[in-house]
Amino acid sequence: MAGEGSRRPGRPGRYGAGGQDDRSRGEPARPVSSHTPTPYIIDTGVLIEIARGDLGLITLMQTYDSRDQPLVVPTLALVGASLDVRSDEADDLLAGLDLLDAVTIAPLSGPEQAASLADVIARTGLGPWDAHVAAVADASVCPILTLDRGPWEGVSRALDEPLHFMVIADPDE
Repeated sequence: MAGEGSRRPGRPGRYGAGGQDDRSRGEPARPVSSHTPTPYIIDTGVLIEIARGDLGLITLMQTYDSRDQPLVVPTLALVGASLDVRSDEADDLLAGLDLLDAVTIAPLSGPEQAASLADVIARTGLGPWDAHVAAVADASVCPILTLDRGPWEGVSRALDEPLHFMVIADPDE
């Protein structure tokens, strides 16, 4: 019958052509979870290794992206990684991070953020690349994703609030 499943002939009913279980029409499926994970702030060391083509780290970033794990890349950390490696291929690898849906590039925006960054540099002795990572992590209270926690220990003590870390384990160890 032409009108079967329809309220009026020629128009589909509440459910799509597949019946009650067809979600192509009608109510959308419920989200699996509304929980948003805490973002990770990517440090300059991780970005340098990505710029050098470290396949393990590139794959890790893609895995985080596929799992909707928010990642924040401070702009000045990108500058530091680009300066360290200096090649078109490295710059392409770094630019590729911005193509991942889970990645947000954190700019340095306005005089207030500039003053906060200057304060972090003065208090910690860090260069501008890592200081931007620390400033973003300090302001957002999000963990820094790093390959080496050691250099960050003294930095954390120099700030009002401790920094938090996620250390990427070396698969060879």
